[in-house]
Amino acid sequence: MNDDSEALQRNLLELLQDLVAFTTSDDSGVVNPVIEWNDEQHGAQSMNAPDLFIFKDEPSGNADHLRFDAHSSERKNLLKLGEIPAVQDRFYTLLKHRLQTEIQRNPPLFPWETEIHDYETEPAYEIADSAVTAGVSPTQQRVPAQVWLQQLKALNLPLQLPEGLLSQLLERCQEAVQSSLLEGARLVKSVEDLFPDQLQALNHLAGMVMTSPARSGATAAPPGTNYPESYESAVPAQQMVLSLLAAREIMAALTLPISLSQPRLERQWLTDLGALSLQADYGLDATAAKLRLQAALPSGGSITLRGEQVQASAQRSTAGSLSVELLDFQPQQPYMLEVRLDDQEPLVFAIRVTD
Repeated sequence: MNDDSEALQRNLLELLQDLVAFTTSDDSGVVNPVIEWNDEQHGAQSMNAPDLFIFKDEPSGNADHLRFDAHSSERKNLLKLGEIPAVQDRFYTLLKHRLQTEIQRNPPLFPWETEIHDYETEPAYEIADSAVTAGVSPTQQRVPAQVWLQQLKALNLPLQLPEGLLSQLLERCQEAVQSSLLEGARLVKSVEDLFPDQLQALNHLAGMVMTSPARSGATAAPPGTNYPESYESAVPAQQMVLSLLAAREIMAALTLPISLSQPRLERQWLTDLGALSLQADYGLDATAAKLRLQAALPSGGSITLRGEQVQASAQRSTAGSLSVELLDFQPQQPYMLEVRLDDQEPLVFAIRVTD
């Protein structure tokens, strides 16, 4: 891993640490800084609040002015234990305001974008939008069977995510990988329903996640890292980052990339019934391209390979191997592999030709 990638990863991990620094400080180190905001519309006002600067922005003529009086008598006003919930609520409100202000002033772009793009108008969002319009909450929407969640419990994240959240992420990631959106837009799509009215903040944080290298088993937290004890105790911005990191790993596991230079791909997915093993073989013959999928099922079930106008299926009543093949494979078209175990909800993989 090069120096740039290591720096990006450190910055992303430090975001989780910095956001909880004020809640984990002991009484001897708590200081109430004095903040002065100068705004043409609202006038000047001062208040006591924690440091809201998460991102280091370039100064501008209209930038808010922040002053810390570290030597004032405010140092003596230490937080009492009973005041912490009120301070946290105030912090969340100010943090949201700060993020919205910074993003409105400098709208974020993904690394691959050259102009602002309104993702809410994409056709692929219509299903999610209709569910929200109908008053269907995220917890009321269909979630995948528990049998598939064993794989997600091994995600390499700073902390373990709740099973209910993993189930929702898996469902949304299966929908996102089937869309024709760019990778970054699919990432935002997979988590946006979990954080209503936070699309701009998600776009900003997703850019950080996308440019950060994937964590590996050998990646250790930097010395002094102070992660929240659980997902529930994390502040909203931390929850967004954790959800985006999890969604990136889930979508990577649900995507089967193949090419002529790497025509064979093997993938394994852990389930409560045992390991599901997949093998994809892609190649050309004298007349057309062909794709063959083999699956070793831990129980009875079926596999279905779907294209825009074709599909091939196979099933069996006991554990064992199945295979399907398309002899007129069209690389430019989207293909999905649906795997079903017994009567469980299916798991859907996206097949992408990378040539």
